[in-house]
Amino acid sequence: MTDPTTPDPNESPLAPDPTAGTSANGPEDDGSSANNAPHRRRRYLIAASAMVILLAAATSILFLVQRDSPLEAAREACGAGRDDWAMLGDDGRSLTLRSVGEERTGLKLEQLHCYWTELHVPDAVVAEVKVTRALDGRQSGEWEDMKASWIYHPDDGLQMIITLSD
Repeated sequence: MTDPTTPDPNESPLAPDPTAGTSANGPEDDGSSANNAPHRRRRYLIAASAMVILLAAATSILFLVQRDSPLEAAREACGAGRDDWAMLGDDGRSLTLRSVGEERTGLKLEQLHCYWTELHVPDAVVAEVKVTRALDGRQSGEWEDMKASWIYHPDDGLQMIITLSD
C-alpha cells in the first residue's frame, strides 16, 4: 500500500495542472500573451477590415460628389472663349456650342473638334455636322449616352446642343 502523503514519482512538480485556468465556458484569460495573441490578432484584423471598408466608402462618396459630368469635363478641357460660346445647362446635363459665323463670333473649328474628341462624338456624326446646310434645318445624332441636335447658317455659324441621355 502506498502512503497518500508520498509524492508520485510520475508527477513532476513543475508540470502545469491540466485543469488549471479552465472553466465550464472554456479557458480563462489569465493575462498571458500566449492566450491573448489569437484574440488580439482577430481584433486587429476586424479593425483593419472595418477601416478599409470605411475608406472605400468615403472615397466612393467623394468621387460621386465631385465627379463632373462629361460635358463639364469637356468644357474644362477645351475652354469656352466666352460663356455664350459654350454654355452648360441643366446642372451639367446639357451643353450648347456656338461656332464662329460670318456675322458673329464663336468657337473656332479647332475648339469644336476638341469638344467632339472629348465627348467621343462618332466620325459619322461629325461628318453630318460638317455637311449641314442652312436649308437642312435642325439635324440630330446620338451616340453612347449622349445626343445632339444642331443647325447651321453661314452668317450665324453652328449651334449645337449636346445632352446626356437619361
